[in-house]
Amino acid sequence: MIESILLPDGTILLDGSRAISADAVRDAQTQLAEARQAGHVTVHIAGSLAGEDLREDLDSLGRRTVRLNINHLIVVGDDARILHLAAEHEGSWDGESLHVSEVSRAYDEFQRLRGDAVVVLVTGSMSEPLAELVERMKGEDA
Repeated sequence: MIESILLPDGTILLDGSRAISADAVRDAQTQLAEARQAGHVTVHIAGSLAGEDLREDLDSLGRRTVRLNINHLIVVGDDARILHLAAEHEGSWDGESLHVSEVSRAYDEFQRLRGDAVVVLVTGSMSEPLAELVERMKGEDA
């Protein structure tokens, strides 16, 4: 279940930090793509997943991010780096995907991109505390 939170600056935060399966992330990406079609700037902050086919799932999700025309992808943690590489290799992106090793860097990028008409999706991670990132995003504006 994705929780939608409107922050005071107009940023819409989609909290999928507990979505750690490929299917759950795909569903969340679809929701983000719908926001893009409605004219929003879209950002996906993603960590690694659970599952047996981790490499294939991350590769597929990275390529899907580009195909769905999501504006920015921020991948957190070394375990999820394949997601970033797949998006870059899809061919139609140039710099819209960023790999960071620390949650604090993802937060800094969020700060840079946030604003009115921006929708930010955070999907879970097995190795990085992205639920804490969401709390930080929400807490700053509370």
